Amino acid sequence: MFRITVALALFAVAGAGAQPPEFPDNPFEKIDDKPSPLPKAFLKRATVELTVTPAKAKRGETVLVKLTVAPKANAWTYPAFPKDAGQASRNSVELPKPAELVYITKPADPKVEWKLKPRDDAKPDGPKDEYTAAPVTWEFKAVVSPKAKPGKIEVALPDCVLQACDANNCVNASDKQLPVASFEVLDGESASVSQTDLALARAALNEPPSAPAVPPAPAAPATKGESRKPAKPPEVYAAELKALGGTIEGASEQTGLGGTEKDAGFWSFVFTAAAWGLISLVTPCVFPMIPITVSIFMKQAHGSFRERLKLASVYSLTIIVVLGLSAFALLKFMAWLSVHPVTNIFLGLLFFVLALSLFGMYEIALPNSLQKRLQAKQSKGGTVGTIFGALAFTVISFTCVAPFLGGFAGISAGAGPDAGGSLIALPTAREVAGGLAFATAFAAPFFVLALLPGMMKALPKSGGWLDSVKVVMGFLELAAALKFLRTAELGILTTPQYFTYDVVLCGWVVIAAAAGLYLLGVYRLPHDEESSSIGAPRLLFALLFLGLAVYLTPALFKGHEGKPQRPAGAVYAWVEAFLLPDTFEEGWRTDLKDAVAASKQSGKPVFIDFTGVTCTNCKYNETNVFTKPGIARDFEQFERVQLYTDWVPESAYASDPGKAARKAEARANQNFQQDTFKTIQLPLYAVLVPQPDGKLKLIAQYDEGKINQPEKFAQFLKDAREKAKK
Repeated sequence: MFRITVALALFAVAGAGAQPPEFPDNPFEKIDDKPSPLPKAFLKRATVELTVTPAKAKRGETVLVKLTVAPKANAWTYPAFPKDAGQASRNSVELPKPAELVYITKPADPKVEWKLKPRDDAKPDGPKDEYTAAPVTWEFKAVVSPKAKPGKIEVALPDCVLQACDANNCVNASDKQLPVASFEVLDGESASVSQTDLALARAALNEPPSAPAVPPAPAAPATKGESRKPAKPPEVYAAELKALGGTIEGASEQTGLGGTEKDAGFWSFVFTAAAWGLISLVTPCVFPMIPITVSIFMKQAHGSFRERLKLASVYSLTIIVVLGLSAFALLKFMAWLSVHPVTNIFLGLLFFVLALSLFGMYEIALPNSLQKRLQAKQSKGGTVGTIFGALAFTVISFTCVAPFLGGFAGISAGAGPDAGGSLIALPTAREVAGGLAFATAFAAPFFVLALLPGMMKALPKSGGWLDSVKVVMGFLELAAALKFLRTAELGILTTPQYFTYDVVLCGWVVIAAAAGLYLLGVYRLPHDEESSSIGAPRLLFALLFLGLAVYLTPALFKGHEGKPQRPAGAVYAWVEAFLLPDTFEEGWRTDLKDAVAASKQSGKPVFIDFTGVTCTNCKYNETNVFTKPGIARDFEQFERVQLYTDWVPESAYASDPGKAARKAEARANQNFQQDTFKTIQLPLYAVLVPQPDGKLKLIAQYDEGKINQPEKFAQFLKDAREKAKK
């Protein structure tokens, strides 16, 4: 008895420092004399079993494939399709291509008691991950292929990645490490075959249904879990996409439905460029030069209208050529530079430096030697002097014009090449027209003032009001700097940490409030003139900025279920899209091959959304148009896939393959878009339908980039569905 008491005491002392088991013992554990292919570290934490019921079946019969993960004591596993898209710990359950068994159901998590634990131990009130210590069994219906040869086969799920964890570590098992099941295909065909299941199997095999044909059962739309995919080697993904592109028919045909006229987006872009050119006139570098410039014409023309017309034309054309070439260069190269982090960092820092200059911290000017040379040539008079005068004016004013031109080029590029929806044959035509529109709008007032010198008297004199314009411009450039720095961080870090959407939006609220208070005269900057009153226009602009700050403030706070609040109206819709919110569309695949396979099974057409993480128009459409109730219901009739052309978001994958792989996949998507649709317009929407011969047919293509009329887009979806049925 004494020995027993001592032994029990020692056992109690030894176990005093041990943690109590977190999970109860699991009674499920398969005992098999055969060696398991699972890694030993995995077997310490869980067992895996794959079964086929019944173990024997004839061609055309339906069987049930079960995959079971059974955690052992003090271990656990995760769902394959957790409710929270941010949960990184998960199993990846993928079904193989049709072979002897043709799978006709999609993977889904079984109904077990999923528990929750904090994702971050330091934040117990933060997001929680689902897990379970109980056995988890995924079930899949499959049909024995009508082409299967009689005999024994091995059934495997090589694309699955399973995970088992304990308090020390998590271990994965995949591919050849997973067990296989034995199954026998019997000779002959079963007399009791489910015609619906057989029709689904034949659709997956690209076979026409046998008579009497039974229409395929409608497939459920992709869930959040199904939209996540296992990572593929970039070269494999590119090869699959290229192979699919080679099967598409009708890409050269006119397939647009429901969109606006093809040149509507082009002219919208041209008018926008002209508007930016006119705005550039009211800048601190340009406006004071107007009276000086016009006085030169008055001295040289000697009162002759014909001479003034000649000099005004030469002067304006010189400005158009110089400024137009600069605008064309920015628009042309910004399209492919805009997504590069270095470009956006440069633009962000440039706008920040210019903002401080406009606030009066320092002055930015061209070297005196350059200015003197240009002015010396100008003093010679005549046509040559007028040309050099225009050059001097353009160079001097470029300090203030460049931010507007660069900002317009950056915004245009951020919306994607051909963002307006134009399908012009020559891609350069858009940039040429935009550059000329900007420069022409900028030069037009000088042509008019040169002809009609009397109009100079009606212009306001530069003074205190121009200082206020400088400061407001500084606030606007500071806001633009935050946007460009956010775009740069999106391209560098997997998850933004510094210039997050919330941080940048908060910055915009503060900037709008500061601009409003400045215009009300609450505070002054060093170069401001003292004034005891403000004018009505200044008051209106102050109220506009303060109203914007108040309007955007609710978006900084979360509503119920932790979702951000979205102020109603077009203003917030544009602000949100411009600042590139962190979104991942639920129910959208990001692999065209998967979408085509699902389409063959469900009978639904494939809707392709060519998009981008940094595409403003894409974000606008996806957030404000796709979510409309009617359009959201229409989308349920399509197998939807988003093909990113800058980089694929990390949230699209079951596990992050790395930035390089995600960018490589995006390059493959862009090459596929350019080779197949002959454009790199973003966004671009197209509808494909699988054909009985295994090819794909392009039946519809939406010609408009930003969707200005949702009802026309809804009609486009309806027309595409009707055309797919024919």
